[in-house]
Amino acid sequence: MRIGVISDVHIDKNNVKNERTIQEALGRIVQETGTDLLIIAGDVSNNYATTLSFLEEIESRSGVDCLFVPGNHDLWNIDYPEKDAWSLYRHLQKFKGNITAAPYHINEEWVVIGDVGWYDFSFGSDKFAEVHFQEMKYNGRIWKDKIYADWGLSAAEVHQFFYQKLRNQIEQHKDKKIILVTHVVPHENFIVPTPHQVWDYFNAFLGSRHYSDLIAEFPHTIKYAICGHVHYRKQFRLGETSLICNCLGDKEEWLHSKEAYEEISHTYLTIEI
Repeated sequence: MRIGVISDVHIDKNNVKNERTIQEALGRIVQETGTDLLIIAGDVSNNYATTLSFLEEIESRSGVDCLFVPGNHDLWNIDYPEKDAWSLYRHLQKFKGNITAAPYHINEEWVVIGDVGWYDFSFGSDKFAEVHFQEMKYNGRIWKDKIYADWGLSAAEVHQFFYQKLRNQIEQHKDKKIILVTHVVPHENFIVPTPHQVWDYFNAFLGSRHYSDLIAEFPHTIKYAICGHVHYRKQFRLGETSLICNCLGDKEEWLHSKEAYEEISHTYLTIEI
């Protein structure tokens, strides 16, 4: 089976009038690569309804099942200030391929487990105290989850909820081969290299070391760990686990072309199981 992997398509920024859309380009590439199953690791858009529409369109265009975990942007309430992040999280579960609702069993051997995950500041520089990370602003910039992602809990509490949920599911399926999907990054190899004037601070909001500890705890079970969030395209191995961060990112960050089909062709990754 061939599984396609991509994240952070940000269609509200990247789709431009009179140009081929992300969904048109991605749908075509899924077909051309002979992909059997597609995984999108979050950040489709800043509006949950737009994200849901995109996911349905991708399945229609590609003709394959699409699995999805929300990113922080998908959970923002910019257009729905009356809704909190939990409400938007539940709305996104209306998409049948949203694996936050339940793991997806590919076959008797393989299962896909995933969730948005969150951050606990453990990737931030130790020159900052936790109280500074809790402010979520530094050097004139603010991490916008503080404004738009309303969980009603501290970041540490949100992280603990998702970490424990994922841990329980992994424990329940440890006799399988697992593809683990989070939006946030699970390992420090994916954070912005430091020292850095800005990212010494903002790396705190990219993920948690707990996820790499979890991968190390189940080395024979978690075969792939897929993430997004940081707009990198990078892969490496941690023991028996292949870690993949495969983000399209914002158009100004594209490396090869400003045309969607060409850039996604360079970004899109497939794995074989």
